[in-house]
Amino acid sequence: MRKIGVLVDNTAQFPRHSFPGQNLIRIATHDVALNGKIYPGGDSLKVSQLPPSIRGQDAPKLLPPTPEKFNQILTSMGSEFDEVLVLAHSSHLSSTFQNASLAASSLQGRLPVVVIDTNTFSAGLGMLAQLAAQIIHDGANLGEVEHVVRQQAAHTYTIVCCPGLSYLAQNGIIDPAQAITGEFLSMMPVFSFEDERLTPIEKMRNIRNISEFFIEFVEEFDNLHHIAVVQSVPPLLPETRSMRQVFLENYPQTSYSEHNLNLATALLFSPKMVGLIAVETVSDIV
Repeated sequence: MRKIGVLVDNTAQFPRHSFPGQNLIRIATHDVALNGKIYPGGDSLKVSQLPPSIRGQDAPKLLPPTPEKFNQILTSMGSEFDEVLVLAHSSHLSSTFQNASLAASSLQGRLPVVVIDTNTFSAGLGMLAQLAAQIIHDGANLGEVEHVVRQQAAHTYTIVCCPGLSYLAQNGIIDPAQAITGEFLSMMPVFSFEDERLTPIEKMRNIRNISEFFIEFVEEFDNLHHIAVVQSVPPLLPETRSMRQVFLENYPQTSYSEHNLNLATALLFSPKMVGLIAVETVSDIV
């Protein structure tokens, strides 16, 4: 049986601390540029150190792994695995997916690599990595794993509320003029991941409306496998508590997790971002 490894970028957050196949997962880290210095993997930096809004050349910036770095990681994995599945956060957020794809192409003939744009991040990405690891552990081949992950990714729905629009502008997701105007007006837009794009769907008036909107969003689904909330830094404790109570009471058969915003994701969306991932149950997936 061919041994399959899973490579995931470090925006991923895992809903479970321990799961079958966990030893098959490796992490590709993003570096961080700040004040003219590069911090490998964001070493020693914390989300709490990030400003709510960023301007100018000294603003912290997330640096996706280059094709060369992905090549090095995959080549190293090739000494341990026969095949590799790479799961990247949404290609609309950064060049991580594109860089991984370039590296995979350069290894053709030496190491079979499949790269998937998951169109999600954080707990959504971590959940897909867990699923892949579990079915590999159960004996699935690479083609089967790819099919299952793509199918589940199509039923993974992600929304984010982003008060820190300057972070989105720096990462090329929205226009800088939009970011300046939005932050000046204290706008709190909600985006969804649709058709591999970050699409604005609503504007929140205040923090309290976030939990109400997220609860209404989840109510659109009949059969959920998992619900995950990604908290801002500092966390919105009352709002998170109210969502947790509703989700646990109304969806007792659905697993639920909460995640403190990690550094890589905060540098994409801002430390004030709040996110929700709703994962539908797919009947023929293990």
